[in-house]
Amino acid sequence: MPQPSFSADCAPRRLLAALCAALGCVLLAAATAFAAACPGAGETADAKALVAAATALLSAAPRDVPGAAACLEAAYGAGDPGAAVVRGQLALEGADGTPDPTLAVAWFFRAARAGSPQGYLAVGQALLAGRGVPADPYWAYWHLGRALRLPGLSPGEAKAARDAAATAARELTPAQRATLDANLDGRAAP
Repeated sequence: MPQPSFSADCAPRRLLAALCAALGCVLLAAATAFAAACPGAGETADAKALVAAATALLSAAPRDVPGAAACLEAAYGAGDPGAAVVRGQLALEGADGTPDPTLAVAWFFRAARAGSPQGYLAVGQALLAGRGVPADPYWAYWHLGRALRLPGLSPGEAKAARDAAATAARELTPAQRATLDANLDGRAAP
């Protein structure tokens, strides 16, 4: 599979890609430790049980956001990319303190890399808005297009992706859109 080619003017994209790749490797190496830190999940590495534990912790009064975050991180490590989207939302909302859009986008990138259409949607929205990453309509358009090509978006999510893609498309030339549209079916970026 060909690697994305980067022009000299997009060094920030290379840095972001390297950062996200490094963070993903660190997370996967620590998945077992996260499972052990997930209250109520015991020693399990079952993603469904870990997500259920996270849901219970977020539904409890008072909410145990750090415990739920540990459960979601372990669920992602056990193979559930959707858990990374929820973990990113917790960071974006500042559920455990101050909102951290950069951490949120790192989790969204992990979900997208694992094939989650919601992960691609969240990355595309972040890139379009410049939330946690520099605004970049080119890559926003590609991520939103990938989200729309994958099965699993709800009707509301699909509408949000279409609307955001239309906004990003207005910032691109016809040639840029054609290049991106021609590369939506593969997992590699153009």
